[in-house]
Amino acid sequence: GADPGADDVQALVARHYRWVSTFSTPNREAYVNLGQMYVDDPRYAANYDKHGAGASTFVLDAMKVYAERNLA
Repeated sequence: GADPGADDVQALVARHYRWVSTFSTPNREAYVNLGQMYVDDPRYAANYDKHGAGASTFVLDAMKVYAERNLA
């Protein structure tokens, strides 16, 4: 499978973070919590997981890597 920390994946997550930041600028904890919501809320999970089983968890993992590397 793909690596959540891979450069191409992280470039997409950076794009997502910039998009989210047009509404508010989340810190590390808030951004990870948003990713957790993508897994925990069945509506969000279904939206991601329709692209492949476990996709929502992959998105969360990638967001965690981004947050750890880039956010305070």
